[in-house]
Amino acid sequence: MLLAPILRLPVELHLDIVDRLDLHEKVKLACTNRYFSSIIPPPSHSECLLAETDLWTKNQKLLTCKGCVRFRRFEDFADEMRKGKWCRGRANAIARLCLRCGLDGAFYAPGTHLTISNRPHVLCSMCGRLTDQMGDQGFCAGCSPGPRRYLGRLTDYEDDWHHTTKWSSDGKHMYEFHDICPEV
Repeated sequence: MLLAPILRLPVELHLDIVDRLDLHEKVKLACTNRYFSSIIPPPSHSECLLAETDLWTKNQKLLTCKGCVRFRRFEDFADEMRKGKWCRGRANAIARLCLRCGLDGAFYAPGTHLTISNRPHVLCSMCGRLTDQMGDQGFCAGCSPGPRRYLGRLTDYEDDWHHTTKWSSDGKHMYEFHDICPEV
């Protein structure tokens, strides 16, 4: 197998070429093959923060995460981490965390309500899932306490009459169809 002409150059020349590249060019070159991936060191957090002001990161809507020291897309961050003091070049941008790192590092406590891409989400206190299916009191809809129907069964808070009147169109379902009246 023949090597590409650039791969025939000595390692010292490869390193010299890499030193002259911008960060996004280094990233692209490192993605070409294992050899360049092994000789190009990963960017530091401060290098990533500096690159956030470049046109290519703005066009691709990329931000830096402090936890994984990677570029992530906007939708990988909670809205509060993309706005105000957390946005590009601001004071707290150095401490910005993506959702994955925030969840893995316990930055977000169970029961926390988050807004992601202008949609409310909750980190369920019971099951620990981050979901947009919000229930009550910091729980997801599946774990939320209180009266609810589950798989066609009545909850402890409902009896047959209340359930039937709640789900009938006029509230008089039992009387009309069974010629009975509930005892009050």
